Amino acid sequence: MKIKKHLAIYLTFFLLLLNNWTYAFINKRSSHTLANTYYVKLSLSPFTSSFDHIETQHSNFHKELKNRGIDAKIGHTFKRYANGITIETDERHLKRIAEIEHVESIEPVRLYKRFKPKPVKIDKQKLIKRTNSGEILVAPNNDINSVHEITGVKKVHEKLGLTGKGVKVGIIDSGIDYRHPALGGCYGPGCRVAYGYNFLNETNDPFDDCDGHGTHVAAIIGGLDLETGFEGVAPNVIFGAYKMLSCENNSAADAYNEGNSDFRTDEITYMRAFEKAVDDGMEIINISAGGPGTARSPASLMMDELAKHKGIIFTASSGNNGDDDGILTNLNPAVTKNAISVGSFDTNKFLSFKAFDTSNPNFVLDYLNKDAVALPYKKAKAKVIKCNVNDYKESENKIPIIDTRDTTSLACLKLLKEPLKAIIILREIDPVIPGAIITSKQGDILIKYLEEHPNLELDFSDKYGYMKEHPYAVTPSSFSSWGLSEEFDIKPDICAPGGIIFSAYPINKSPYQLLSGTSMASPYMAGVAALYIEVFGKQESFEQLRTAFMNYAIPLKDRNKLLSSVLHQGSGFVNFYDTLKATSFVYPPKINLNDTVHFNKYHTLNIYNIGRKEMKYKLSHLPAPSVNGHNKTLVRNYYQLEYLTNNYANEHWFYSGWLKVTPLDKKMPVMSVPYAGLADDARRLPIFQTPEFPQLVNITTNKNKVATFTFNNTELKTSDESTISIVDLRLATPTNAIFTEVLNYNYKVLGVIKTFYNFPAQKLTSLKIEWDGLIYNPNDKNDKGIIAPNGEYFLRIKALKLFGDVNNENDYEVWISPKFRVKNST
Repeated sequence: MKIKKHLAIYLTFFLLLLNNWTYAFINKRSSHTLANTYYVKLSLSPFTSSFDHIETQHSNFHKELKNRGIDAKIGHTFKRYANGITIETDERHLKRIAEIEHVESIEPVRLYKRFKPKPVKIDKQKLIKRTNSGEILVAPNNDINSVHEITGVKKVHEKLGLTGKGVKVGIIDSGIDYRHPALGGCYGPGCRVAYGYNFLNETNDPFDDCDGHGTHVAAIIGGLDLETGFEGVAPNVIFGAYKMLSCENNSAADAYNEGNSDFRTDEITYMRAFEKAVDDGMEIINISAGGPGTARSPASLMMDELAKHKGIIFTASSGNNGDDDGILTNLNPAVTKNAISVGSFDTNKFLSFKAFDTSNPNFVLDYLNKDAVALPYKKAKAKVIKCNVNDYKESENKIPIIDTRDTTSLACLKLLKEPLKAIIILREIDPVIPGAIITSKQGDILIKYLEEHPNLELDFSDKYGYMKEHPYAVTPSSFSSWGLSEEFDIKPDICAPGGIIFSAYPINKSPYQLLSGTSMASPYMAGVAALYIEVFGKQESFEQLRTAFMNYAIPLKDRNKLLSSVLHQGSGFVNFYDTLKATSFVYPPKINLNDTVHFNKYHTLNIYNIGRKEMKYKLSHLPAPSVNGHNKTLVRNYYQLEYLTNNYANEHWFYSGWLKVTPLDKKMPVMSVPYAGLADDARRLPIFQTPEFPQLVNITTNKNKVATFTFNNTELKTSDESTISIVDLRLATPTNAIFTEVLNYNYKVLGVIKTFYNFPAQKLTSLKIEWDGLIYNPNDKNDKGIIAPNGEYFLRIKALKLFGDVNNENDYEVWISPKFRVKNST
């Protein structure tokens, strides 16, 4: 077919039908939310309405709170890039607040976490100024920046000389160690890190004083160290550092934690950081963190508006739940519609070191060290440690070898006096543990060699690093989270290197480190976006850039030699050189097919040719294996992925693939458009992780015995046979609404327990639904509740199925607790 400038091609596919989001109910005791704190979204958009009209809505809201006698403390207000108000109030007021004119929604404030292993604590008093990055020694003919070979960035550096000069990139993270020579060595006007703010301490100093995550992220984007030769993707960008993620057990972090040490900051602070970054002129904003929430959460909606109306490019890490948790695990804000959600591929080569048998130089032990330096030994004898915590003793003269494939040996890692001076055998070559990390295969070789050479002495005198081929080079990282989003939007959008990435680290710890995670993949894409903007300038909308990258991404196989599902790799692996030189584009960049019930047969693909000559194209289809993450017959319910390569099964199978658009001019690269959908009714996906969850938590060990709870003036008291009434709930599929009802012994609904509104819950969300003995009338906005009288009760939990109608009882999955007794209440 001939196409000059534009061609509309009609294809028959299912159409994604977006659900109408309504008020949802959920118990307030989720460890993923900030207690008694809510975001009230008002109806007008600051991008399409005048500032005076926005001000009027805020003024009217404050007046109504006063007129209705609602006690609420006002927090941060948003008027320029979002329209909303943060409040602290009792959840019993929320229904009345929702009835105020122009209130569009009310949501609890979510907590976000970083995607990385727990950091090592550092005594702040020991912080010193060093520039010891020269300690990194790389052997001749070994390129420390070899990761750029597989993405096309190296070719762009060499042939086009692009460096991201002048492009401003904001990093919302743990701050940046701006003293590091790879990041300019200073902070403020004229420095590489020219902008920033510390939201934890409310100061202008965004220094990364203990964690290192933000420093690693920043250097991936744009680090440059002439002494070591290290070079990031865009080594001349200007940084804005917006510090939000803090140290372990830091008091500023604990204020947000509610006892959950995995979470570090809240969604409102993220929105404040967006405001500051945009005001500072950031063109790209990277977020290597996330938490529960959906594409309709306040931060996501703010990102959508900024991307659409301000052209801000948001790159967000998709999450690291792929190993254990399977499909539908992309977290917020990566599920944001107008953000570029980035998954991880393993790198092609990683920095490793060598040790030799002093008696047999032909025996070589290749090892990885997360601190990117050789072990401090000269020579050491090796010994396999049998871990017995009670009588564990670390040998003074021998390097311990710990095989973590035996889970009992994990306790030994905590007992090591100097974990850097140990050899750790891992199933995956993931740089998490300090020490000499070796692969499972090499561990077997070493153990067998020790049996034959019990007096093995290893020579560690070679301090050079060598770039070693990754055994699973350029395949999707096993830890990278799987899509789709809860709205069946294709997420991740694209993938970039994130497995075993070399980058800068705070110089008081180690000047460089090797880390893995989608936290590393997302900034790589941010750096690539900076190079793109250097060529084409800032776009009016984000969509042109995302379309170009997704069109020319390359779908690749996984470590099992199967073409990886769109749910895991999105459009594929970033292919920057072809993206930059392209003259053809396909829009939309992805096709969301939804399920078999909600669909429309027609989609339009638009092919644009911006070159000077007429182009011809061939259309073809590349299917991927289908995947099922909800197979109850498997041991790991709702997590274990099952693959289908021939045809669809009859339930819960997600299918995907790509439409290939191939120019007949062989000099031009191939374009592709990913599609994905569910070969089933989405309402058939299980919401609860049965049979383990939900479960009624009590001290009764005899399952046949009825648990007893004692309530006294709504204060819970514990006796020999009573405890607080709690339901532990864990989700296997996202839901848009959860209701908890109290039933009497005849299963009659008496009322509901305390709830709040409009909190869509992502898969893997863990909730503790706690009953304090009060029963509320859901239809009476002023009801203060009654204390449950003595008797026998049940709790019924209803969760709305995907694409379900909130008013249709058949669209809920229902769980009823075991019978329990209430006595001695007054």
